[in-house]
Amino acid sequence: MLLHKKNFDNFYNEIRQDFPRMKQLKTWDNYDRSPNSVENSLIMSDLSEEMAKWVEEGDEIDARRLMDTIERYFHEGDLPLTSIIYTDFLVTIMEAKRETRELIKTMMGSETKKNYFKLFNFYRESDS
Repeated sequence: MLLHKKNFDNFYNEIRQDFPRMKQLKTWDNYDRSPNSVENSLIMSDLSEEMAKWVEEGDEIDARRLMDTIERYFHEGDLPLTSIIYTDFLVTIMEAKRETRELIKTMMGSETKKNYFKLFNFYRESDS
């Protein structure tokens, strides 16, 4: 069990280190990444949209690795971080094209999948 939960900085640093294409996104310069910034929502949406592009381009390996990271952070992340992953990263997946979304859902770990399906209380998946 972690004594200190991981925060936005931990997550963002790991994403930029482990996924070179994520590091190149203008997202990092366009938004305020401080822990209490509402712009963390925009960052999570951008990260999710980028991953959906990978899936559409056939890069399932990096997409799966990113979904494994998301799963791990649902266990290791602090509440502010996991809340934004839940409300923005996962909701953005719901808005992806059907074929892309269905493939991403097969990559979800148990905690990610549980949280994704909780969203059906508030949202519905895109029809596209």
